[in-house]
Amino acid sequence: MKATVSNIRSREFKTQYGLSFEGEINGDLFAGGGGASTGVELGTGQPVHFAINHNEDAISQHQANHPGCRHYVSDVFEVDPHLVVAEFGGRLVGHLHASPDCTDHSQAAGGQPRKKAIRSLAWVVHKWAGRAKPRIITMENVEQMLNWAPLVAKRCPSTGRVVTLETIIHPKTGRKTYRVAEPGERVPVTNQYLVPCKKRKGQNWKHFVEGLRAMGYQVQWRTLRACDYGAGTTRERLFLIARRDGLPITWPKPTHAKHPKTGQKKWVTAADSIDWSIPVPSIFTRKRPLADNTLRRIAKGIRRFVLDNAEPFIVPIANYGAGESVQPINEPLRTITAWPRGGSFSLVTAYMAQMNGGYNETPGHDLRKPMTAITSTGSQQQLVTAFLSRQFGASIGSDVTTPAPTITAGGGGKSALVQCTLSPEQEAGALQVAAFLMHYYSTGGQWGDLNKPLGTITTKDRLALVTVTIKGQSYVIVDIGLRMLTPRELYNAQGFPPSYVIDHGHDGRKLTKTKQVLFVGNSVSPHPMAAICREAHRATAQAPRISEGATA
Repeated sequence: MKATVSNIRSREFKTQYGLSFEGEINGDLFAGGGGASTGVELGTGQPVHFAINHNEDAISQHQANHPGCRHYVSDVFEVDPHLVVAEFGGRLVGHLHASPDCTDHSQAAGGQPRKKAIRSLAWVVHKWAGRAKPRIITMENVEQMLNWAPLVAKRCPSTGRVVTLETIIHPKTGRKTYRVAEPGERVPVTNQYLVPCKKRKGQNWKHFVEGLRAMGYQVQWRTLRACDYGAGTTRERLFLIARRDGLPITWPKPTHAKHPKTGQKKWVTAADSIDWSIPVPSIFTRKRPLADNTLRRIAKGIRRFVLDNAEPFIVPIANYGAGESVQPINEPLRTITAWPRGGSFSLVTAYMAQMNGGYNETPGHDLRKPMTAITSTGSQQQLVTAFLSRQFGASIGSDVTTPAPTITAGGGGKSALVQCTLSPEQEAGALQVAAFLMHYYSTGGQWGDLNKPLGTITTKDRLALVTVTIKGQSYVIVDIGLRMLTPRELYNAQGFPPSYVIDHGHDGRKLTKTKQVLFVGNSVSPHPMAAICREAHRATAQAPRISEGATA
């Protein structure tokens, strides 16, 4: 067995939650940094005894947080279930979890060629089901796995010939395309651009489920959202449960909701995950200018949510394709991905100086309490509004809170002459903000027209100001800031405990921010995993123990 096992001598040790190793053993096949393992431990009250992953850094992070677990740095297919069970004295496997790589099933892969090796990783579950006979098996993946089908060669629509993996760069446009095979050319499978066979959609998934049932498991699956179980992300994933102990499969009921019912709590919001004390640098003083499309998204977000509503908001603009993606700050963060850089969420803030007072710059402001900076004197106060932005894809967000009737922008959308006093620094900032917005709104089309309803960019002499009226008090936008969300904020939204180690491994190795984001983007949100395990554990505790040889 080609695997590196952590040097653990004692069987009796505690996990990060103080759980003792007794009775059945639990395992995590695609452990990564430990999201699923954390969920299993939270939900069952029992530790994860062994974890397998090919990435040494991910396993090191897992070991830093689950020090009592036995770790295998290996390809999952190279680990023999019989030997793993033997290392634990032949104890029964109570719960086995698997989160095979979802890349080649996900719609995020778009039109990219698919890899058979990655799509076949789930079959290792059959290997463990047949050899170790876990009492309960759970699996997590993207919902598109239900369409799992054999791969076939992609063909050119006009010629019908096979498309190869060889790329061609157009000499004039620089556009990359894949070479189409010549007439009569035989292309090896290893050089074919492979895509799922549409005519056999879901065939492999059906075979996968039938195989588990043939081994004595009853099988069910559902799609669950992490935010419905206490995480601060809308991450939606397919979960499969298989049992061979004769007990019924039951699913957890949502514990959280946007509009909670009796016994439920409100969603954990994106704002709950953000550290508002971190400074947000100005978009105008960056060493490397932002891409024009990113600036357009910022301008559109400022108009819609700062000028029109004077409320904080989120705009997730990532690589999810065309269309608008609405993201209020008082709702969970959209799905965190491993690429690009955790979905490239950015926090954007608009700093406002009060019209009859000064501007006192602070590093940040809690967007859930946007009015706390306004005092009865109305002097030297600021309001910071914000939204999140990603570096790729769609563009629009939404309000943080339900708009109050008393909060208006631009005097109800009508232009007005502004009487104000600003310091030289504030005036320079206000001019810069106005020039920025006018640049993106000075022409018609989808980006709007200053002669139309915007109505909040006004002029006094040569000074252009962008103003917002909040409860009768006028403010001037004097700066716009942007920063990427930190890895810790992403882990917070994903539902990891605040104490979870993310910046180093068990041996002290440093984990770069890129790796930290990669691991959280690939992780299982602990909360829905814990809910599933808690429900399964409850059913087990309420029923007499079934002998190992029993089948459903």
